[in-house]
Amino acid sequence: MSDFYKPVDLKISGEKMQDQGKPVFITNSPVMLDLYHKIQLIAKTKATVLITGENGTGKEIFAKLLHYHSKKRNKPMITVNCGAIPNELVESELLGHEKGAFTGAISQKMGCFEMADKGTLFLDEIGEMSLNAQVKLLRAVEVGVFRRVGGKQEIKVDVSLISATNKILSDQVKAGSFREDLFYRLNVIELYIPPLRHRKEDILLLAEYYKNVFCKIYELQDISLAEETISIFQNYDWPGNIRELKNTIERCIVLLEGDIITPDMLPASISKVDSKYANEFRNNSNGYMHIPVGTSLDEIERRAIEETLLSVDNNKTEAAKLLGFARKTLHNKLDKYDSENCNLA
Repeated sequence: MSDFYKPVDLKISGEKMQDQGKPVFITNSPVMLDLYHKIQLIAKTKATVLITGENGTGKEIFAKLLHYHSKKRNKPMITVNCGAIPNELVESELLGHEKGAFTGAISQKMGCFEMADKGTLFLDEIGEMSLNAQVKLLRAVEVGVFRRVGGKQEIKVDVSLISATNKILSDQVKAGSFREDLFYRLNVIELYIPPLRHRKEDILLLAEYYKNVFCKIYELQDISLAEETISIFQNYDWPGNIRELKNTIERCIVLLEGDIITPDMLPASISKVDSKYANEFRNNSNGYMHIPVGTSLDEIERRAIEETLLSVDNNKTEAAKLLGFARKTLHNKLDKYDSENCNLA
């Protein structure tokens, strides 16, 4: 187990990282360790970063790690939930406004870009932002220059920009719900955070961590997980990812009457997993492919693609990322396989 990762829930909105300490997380996953290495490299630059992944995977922690490892770690990190700002207030929230700029503007207000000057601006859930708001955001993102609402003076800021989304922005661009120019400006470097079901080696580490956290909060000691509970945890897909795991542990701690978390204490959606079947599945496959010696490379690639698609419920974008392909490359290979099957028929 790594000695420098520990999951935390830092409630950062606009404070200096030196006041909070290093945001770290527990992991045994080679994929996550590789991401951490990339963060250390990226943080030395001014590159704009887009963090993608499902809800609950820890995208905000990665944003905080980027800020922590940058030269701006002692400057503010401002976090904006783009989906929570009413459309009519987006320009004011991001760029600020002058006194009297509109009804209710009783004083001058700095926007998030200005507050993040010399520091980091984290635009969370960027995929939820309306097209109208995207237009207002674009110029500030491109050149770091803007005017407050109702203002005449141009304000220049030096901001490291990080965005995050659980959506596939390239698909939104094709659908016309996200501006292509803004997408390319935000997506200089993409960091994809895999879901918990693809890094199951982290499940028990995270469960143990949150168990200790909530035992401290609720003043309990010597709580353990039953073997059957451990088996269920390891084989459940955790569609809500780390957030779901955290909430499940808290629920169990709150309802606990003894000192062991047993399967009957779990939510029905989790406890219905048959632990006997789960153990057999884990021992037999454990997420690996078994390929006979002498199998051709073409067949190995084909099987790898099929198994990866199966593991992600046929989500081709996610499968392409896991396989290291461009999405177009994956589609071309699938078309080739379909054509070969037709010829054989």
